[in-house]
Amino acid sequence: MYPGRRVVRNRCSGRRSGYVTIVACALLVAGWTGVLAPTGRSAASDVADRKPSTRFPGGRYFTVTCGFSHRNNDDPIVFPGEPGRSHNHTYIGNRTVDAASTPESLVDGPSTCSDLDSSTYWVPTLYEGLEPVLPLGALVYYTRHTAGAAVSLPPGLKMVAGNASARRPQSTGIVSWSCGGGSGTRFSIVPSCPESSALILNVRFPNCWNGKTTDSADHKRHMAYSSAGACPQSHPVRLPTIALVLIYPPTSPKAQLSSGRYGLHGDFMNGWSQQVLAPLVSGLND
Repeated sequence: MYPGRRVVRNRCSGRRSGYVTIVACALLVAGWTGVLAPTGRSAASDVADRKPSTRFPGGRYFTVTCGFSHRNNDDPIVFPGEPGRSHNHTYIGNRTVDAASTPESLVDGPSTCSDLDSSTYWVPTLYEGLEPVLPLGALVYYTRHTAGAAVSLPPGLKMVAGNASARRPQSTGIVSWSCGGGSGTRFSIVPSCPESSALILNVRFPNCWNGKTTDSADHKRHMAYSSAGACPQSHPVRLPTIALVLIYPPTSPKAQLSSGRYGLHGDFMNGWSQQVLAPLVSGLND
């Protein structure tokens, strides 16, 4: 049995296993600073005080710290209104997500990312045999990777990064695994990390929008990735890059995703209040 198998429901200030004390708290608190509103402060005053960092990960950014929310076999982007049709997913953020969820239903809903971000972020569930391995915590980076100014994510936006049906290694620049902190070797399959090192799941969402539709038939064509800081002419609207980082305890070489060996992917459904998100994104351009 590997340490830290018991799920952590909250961030480091909450109940936690000994393994979280060693690894996850160092990542969530000491090393990578979150910027969500402290308890007792209003969203408006907190937004006014925030200054995006310029250090990590490659541009001006702000960070959202989150906890595990729940699991189910739903996928409100790929199989909307069809409960139980998908492989098992692990959700971060909004606590109410099921097959019937829409971006509109998420806004101002309860969230493990505090009351400021009611979006939902989900990935295929990681298993050790038949036992799910749940994340100890999560970080969501919103970074400006474009040469021109970024605009706020549009209401209703849905995005998918990676390929759930992949049968060969995917680009580790989009979806990957790593051991330890925010840098190091990236793997296309689940690595066997030392027991002293956390297992890290990385997903990078596209940051260029066509400016017309908030979804598409394959849930990807309305979005594209920037190159050398520029968006393609077909997708001219520059958005922040969302980088999702989930922190797990180390696993054995037998660990497997619910979507298969190479099927790592991530989904995002926008549940932000625009009154909160717009000033944050504007700060990335100052």
